[in-house]
Amino acid sequence: MLVDTLERFESLYKKLWIELTDKYGKNNFIDEVEVSKATFLLENLIKCRIFQLPAFELLLRINPNRALSLLEDRYLSMDLSDHINDQVSDLEIMLTNIKKILGKEQLINILNSDAFLAKNKKNRRVKEAIRFAKEDD
Repeated sequence: MLVDTLERFESLYKKLWIELTDKYGKNNFIDEVEVSKATFLLENLIKCRIFQLPAFELLLRINPNRALSLLEDRYLSMDLSDHINDQVSDLEIMLTNIKKILGKEQLINILNSDAFLAKNKKNRRVKEAIRFAKEDD
């Protein structure tokens, strides 16, 4: 029984990775009716740290407001200096995706957000992530 479950998990894990990262295929198309359900499921992937970066990118595309809200709640408004999940490691890509998908102005808005703790803005690794996202012009 356990082996069967593990095999199904492995198969679904691989399939999910392919579908989340298929940027140019039809797999990323989500019908308007499914946006709410997809938003909920993508948010759960991000919270569980399962393919969180491609899940965040797709969430930015289908529901930008929820993606930005999740970023503020789970990354910017928490003390990242000693966070057990090392959230800082994701910021470089997440911030870059915000700029790429929503534009430089939205990136600046999120960086100037009241939710972005001053302590985080002073964090060396967070500064590097911000610099990286801004450089890509």
